[in-house]
Amino acid sequence: MKKTLALIMALIMCLSLAACGGAGSGSGSGESAEEWTRQGYFENEEGDMLYILPGDPEVGQDGWIVGLMFASGEMHGDVIRQEGSSLHGNLTNKYLEGEPDYIVTVSEEGEDGIFLEVEGGESYHFTPMEMPEILYTMTINTEGLGEIAYAEEGVMDLRFDDEFPSQSAYVNMEKAGSYTIGARENEEGWKFVKWTKNGEDFSEEPIVEVYVDEDSDFVAVFEYAEESE
Repeated sequence: MKKTLALIMALIMCLSLAACGGAGSGSGSGESAEEWTRQGYFENEEGDMLYILPGDPEVGQDGWIVGLMFASGEMHGDVIRQEGSSLHGNLTNKYLEGEPDYIVTVSEEGEDGIFLEVEGGESYHFTPMEMPEILYTMTINTEGLGEIAYAEEGVMDLRFDDEFPSQSAYVNMEKAGSYTIGARENEEGWKFVKWTKNGEDFSEEPIVEVYVDEDSDFVAVFEYAEESE
């Protein structure tokens, strides 16, 4: 379950940001007799995961945020619109330049399932995913120009993303656990100064081990070198 939760969070972070600011895809106005309401997190027997969440029109998300992660790690996602009784559009991830079209039709199936059909490709059946109860939330942010990374003990390795540096992370936890959080400079002239936790000084080491058993807000503080002299 820990690995599944981590993969879900990675999928949401990557694909929600990719969709942010996009007008969505699909050729119709999305008008129908009934508004699409089936949303949440879904899975199939092959270990593929799907989520459908309402977009935010105020930031240009005119439709539904749909993210798909295959068990192989391949991901697709974007904002797509309702056409008739289904959602239809292109799930090309905007973070991956040159990715080919991945046009899908998403329909309701049975009482609570989802049927997803890829244009010119395969079709998939999903059922609702049982989500773990969230007890704690850990947020990781930056102040100044730098980047962060994190890893849960025994689940993933600490890796900075050289192609798409991250300045924030949001981790939901089903129980207390140990994490490694890391920070590094990504702009010339800036240097890491310290970590704060819930507004208080925490550590001057860029990579630290933390045990999280409460809602925690970590901030990696960077300063421009000339300002600190």
